[in-house]
Amino acid sequence: MPSEPAKKVEDKSAVANKDSKDNKDAANNNKDATAAKKGGKKKDDVDELSPEDLKLKGDLELMVQRVQDPSQEIQLAALDSLSNEIRSSTSSMTSVPKPLKFLRPHYTTLTDYYATLPSSSQVKKRLSDILSVLALTMGKEGARESLHYRLAGSKEPVGVWGHEYVRNLAGEVSGEYDAVQEGATATEGGDKAPSSAPKVTLDDLNAIVNEIVPFCVEHNAEYEAVDLLLEVERPEAIKQYIDENNYQRVCLYLIYCSYYVPEPTDSIILKICCELYLKVKQYPDALRVAIKLADAALINEVFAASATESDIAQRQLAFMLARQRMFHVVKPDTIEDETLKGVLANTQVSEYFLSLARDLDIVEAKTPEDIYKSHLEQRAVGAGVDSARGNLASTFVNAFVNAGFGQDKLMTEEGSKWLYKNKEHGMMSAAASLGMVLQWDVESALSQIDKFLYSQEDWVKSGALLGVGIITCGVQSEVDPAIALLAEYIDNTNGNMRIGAILGLGLAYSGTCREDVRDMILPVLEDSSASMEVMSIAGLALGLIFVGSSDGDITQGIMTCLMERTETDLASAHARFLVLGLSLLYLGKQGHAEAALEGLKTLQGPIAQYGALTLDSCAYAGTGNVLKIQQLLSICADHLEEDAASAHQGAAVLGIALIAMGEELGSEMCLRSFDHLLQYGEPAIRRAVPLALALINVSNPTRVAVIDTLSKLSHDHDHEVAMSAIMGLGLVGAGTNNARIAGLLRALATYYYKEANHLFTVRLAQGLLHLGKGTLTLNPFHSDRLLMSHVCVGGLLTILHSCMDIKNTILSKSHYLLYTLACSMSPRILLTLDEDLKELKVPVRVGQAVDVVGQAGKPKTITGFQTHTTPVLLGHGDRAELATDDYIPHTNILEGFVILKKNPNATGNAPGSPGPSAKKK
Repeated sequence: MPSEPAKKVEDKSAVANKDSKDNKDAANNNKDATAAKKGGKKKDDVDELSPEDLKLKGDLELMVQRVQDPSQEIQLAALDSLSNEIRSSTSSMTSVPKPLKFLRPHYTTLTDYYATLPSSSQVKKRLSDILSVLALTMGKEGARESLHYRLAGSKEPVGVWGHEYVRNLAGEVSGEYDAVQEGATATEGGDKAPSSAPKVTLDDLNAIVNEIVPFCVEHNAEYEAVDLLLEVERPEAIKQYIDENNYQRVCLYLIYCSYYVPEPTDSIILKICCELYLKVKQYPDALRVAIKLADAALINEVFAASATESDIAQRQLAFMLARQRMFHVVKPDTIEDETLKGVLANTQVSEYFLSLARDLDIVEAKTPEDIYKSHLEQRAVGAGVDSARGNLASTFVNAFVNAGFGQDKLMTEEGSKWLYKNKEHGMMSAAASLGMVLQWDVESALSQIDKFLYSQEDWVKSGALLGVGIITCGVQSEVDPAIALLAEYIDNTNGNMRIGAILGLGLAYSGTCREDVRDMILPVLEDSSASMEVMSIAGLALGLIFVGSSDGDITQGIMTCLMERTETDLASAHARFLVLGLSLLYLGKQGHAEAALEGLKTLQGPIAQYGALTLDSCAYAGTGNVLKIQQLLSICADHLEEDAASAHQGAAVLGIALIAMGEELGSEMCLRSFDHLLQYGEPAIRRAVPLALALINVSNPTRVAVIDTLSKLSHDHDHEVAMSAIMGLGLVGAGTNNARIAGLLRALATYYYKEANHLFTVRLAQGLLHLGKGTLTLNPFHSDRLLMSHVCVGGLLTILHSCMDIKNTILSKSHYLLYTLACSMSPRILLTLDEDLKELKVPVRVGQAVDVVGQAGKPKTITGFQTHTTPVLLGHGDRAELATDDYIPHTNILEGFVILKKNPNATGNAPGSPGPSAKKK
């Protein structure tokens, strides 16, 4: 018998066990309650189905059972019912169609039954169609079950199952195509793929593609059709589905797709666009694509085809070729119409530009003081710089501000002695400045500058020779005044005269690829008595004339010159222009520059790397090539101790900007990279970053962050970084009269009033800011940023490479290089003309351009617009459209000179809007 204490312990143990059991029961009850709530919710969801949904769910379950019935008639009837239910179902944007939702639990049942059916069975083919649709939401990821069942099915039209099914099928076709190309039909993870399906071939996939593409085009999903054709490498197949209603959307999408594919696929896509434009007789658009391809034969084909429509259409194309400075592509001897010849030679640009000036009331000449606004600068009384440097700055400011207006208050006024207020090399730039003031007006300008050609001062005569080239830059003439006046001075014993004549020819015939001019200048490269400066200018001039031509003779001449010169010569500040001239020959040529690149690598010294990077970046200019940018960034990451050894890194920084500037996203990403380079880069890199920022944003002051960065760098402790930043501010605001930049430059003029070099660059920047009194631009992109002018890029690169060693070029005796900007200057206007090429004033809406690529329907192309009467100025990112439908333009992009024709069906409303009668209804 247990003792009393032991009994108490047993009682306590029993109580504890009982309590523990009660707690477990309570916990279990709570779990049951929670599960009941969760399960109850699910049960409630089922209970909450409407009677219609319950009936549909029951019917579908019955059909699934009948599909497995032994009788084939019952099976086929059930499959027909299933098909009808799925096809007739509708859903919202956020929900799955109810038949697919209710059939989800039965998908495995159906696939298992499918595997038991004989391959010849009609039921199997019909069931395969059903499973192809069900796999849209139930198939395993990566198995591409929908496609496999589709291939094994009855091959009924793909569109009967709806757009979402077609879109999913297109994605699976794309994936399967990649797998087939790699040599394996991808069934990874696809244990439910039809085992009896034949191996997928390219013919099978192409057959489905031929069904999907017309369906997409018919339902206004052309972008999806293009994407699919690009994935299966058949972009040319889109041509048969294009008509006047959809060509614009498709071609615009294809053009933008070409930016993101490797070469030569990009050229193939652009050629398809050109063919499509020709198919619908949109010759201006076809010409733009042909220009982008730089295909002379295609340009001539488009130009000749436009003649079948009208002479007026051909004149519009001539205006476009003149804007691109492609005078040499269409031979003048093949043209009989004298008016057309004049348009193609750009001879009327001066007349139209001065008409704009009169309309804007800016004809009156401005003085440098009008630009400086010295009364607003807070500086000590009597403070200033030496008058020679100050006068030289005023010379350039006067030239930039009054460029193309034909009159100024320093050089063209009777009795002006300004020329002789400059010393030696300053007189050369002063005489040449007259050429920029008189630019484009060949007929009357040559008589005004002719008197300087007979001056006793060699410096003045050299400047006059350069001025002749500036006057005729961008304008062609049958009498070739530049050759007539300059040819005899190419072999002159005076080096400065040779420079004036050679660079003058380079500017006058920039982009023309004139072989007779090449034969005149090329011997200079073989002249052992010529200085390095003369040879470098000769190479640069040849590069400007044959820009983007890959000319073999010039390549060989420059390479020979580089190999024969001593290391001391190649280390001079001007040697960079020799390799720049070589690089310009291959501007935009991409892979065609490989041979020249290998040749440069054989050179000794820093010039080899500098030249190779410059050439490589020029070859891919404006392409946005990511791999090239990564290569250049890796070069910038090297830390080199000697400045001389790191000079090529500056070229790499400029190369990054040059490649990225044609693509909006790439240029945005570059800004971040440049921030890193400023923080961690070598001095040569930091000096180049402000110039690279300027190249990406030339004549585009809309990016406030860029202006802020340049403003900070303009006070940098490294003087060359500061001067590069000041020049960068001038280039970013070039021709815009931007008030913010003007204020910054005035503040810098006060800050640096004791620093002659800094103040000189500030004055240059002020002149650039007010270029052409705000009517000119240096931006190389036009035609809605589709085209890049090679000649314009050549002029900009000359200035930027000069600024890389600004102390030994622009701040020394080579400031005449600033006049290469004449290649880059063009009016930023929209001028409308009638069919007789007389000025026509019409109302236009000007607003911020909107990216409409890939958008459905006909979206608005501009936003925040204002209505003006032509002529009007167009800023960076602006786009114009006619405000009424009284006239029809001969080109879809309203930029530059646009010819209009009367609209016989005019209603007086905006184009595309309903007429008064329609509104009334």
